[in-house]
Amino acid sequence: MSFSSKLKHELCNLPQSDRHCELAELAGIINTCGNIYTNRQTYSVSIQTENAIVAKRFYSIAKKMNINCEVTVKNNRQFKKNRIYAVVINEEQSSRKLLQATGLLIFKDRQNILKKQINKMLVKSSCCKRSYIRGAFISGGYLSNPEKNYHLEFVSSEYDLSVQLSEIINFFNLNSKVIERKNNYVVYLKESESIVDLLNVMGAHSSLMNLENVRIIKDMRNNVNRIVNCETANINKTVSAAVKQIEDIIFVKNTKGLQFLPATLEQVAILRLENSDATLKEIGAMLTPAIGKSGVNHRLRKISEIAENLRGGI
Repeated sequence: MSFSSKLKHELCNLPQSDRHCELAELAGIINTCGNIYTNRQTYSVSIQTENAIVAKRFYSIAKKMNINCEVTVKNNRQFKKNRIYAVVINEEQSSRKLLQATGLLIFKDRQNILKKQINKMLVKSSCCKRSYIRGAFISGGYLSNPEKNYHLEFVSSEYDLSVQLSEIINFFNLNSKVIERKNNYVVYLKESESIVDLLNVMGAHSSLMNLENVRIIKDMRNNVNRIVNCETANINKTVSAAVKQIEDIIFVKNTKGLQFLPATLEQVAILRLENSDATLKEIGAMLTPAIGKSGVNHRLRKISEIAENLRGGI
């Protein structure tokens, strides 16, 4: 089971809360994967999902509110392995009751207005905002595997709904954004800290801890890789410098002889040839009198300059 599926299972198994929060969650589901049909002021509602537990969640909340539902299952024509679960409310009284309660059907200017929207009164309190976000995620959300990358999104076919959902998410001091993707609109979060905070908002504490564990391991692995890469780079740099120093010393030796060098430089040259693997600090300790790393480095640079001058002369 994918990380996203585990998250949805956790959210769908959360205890059902107060009626106003349950209505907000149903509104989130209907707005995301629901269809509303009207015929001469009669209404019917259905939701379709490939996730059985989402259909079960919607059905159980609706039945708790005495809304008559029917559940149907059919095979997905495009993906034969997947099934599509539909929860259908055909009864006029139940459909009207649900649409009015979720703020999708309002009476204004002496007429009924039906529109997919997030009713401000429905999500007035923070707990209802959390419930709406939860409903929108289980019916149209996705969380990538955090071991690969951090990405959480909500997909909707309605631009206005996506903007409203983004505003509700950002109420919790998050920074969700809306983009268009093909014929849909996507509300998304990219930063791991924001995704962790949103999981907390939705009440997915188990998934939150799992994501945090993955994030800690990834951070540790990245730090180790950075340290190893840095050490490797330093070793390569040190080895390359030592090889160049030895090449310059040998050139001087073969061209003029080491006695050509001043005594202080000759002493360093001999020690470098005899101790090719030694560090500058170790070579400095071998000298009489001993000198520091920077002093040895200075003398080796002088030898390299002499070697370059000799090469130029040749």
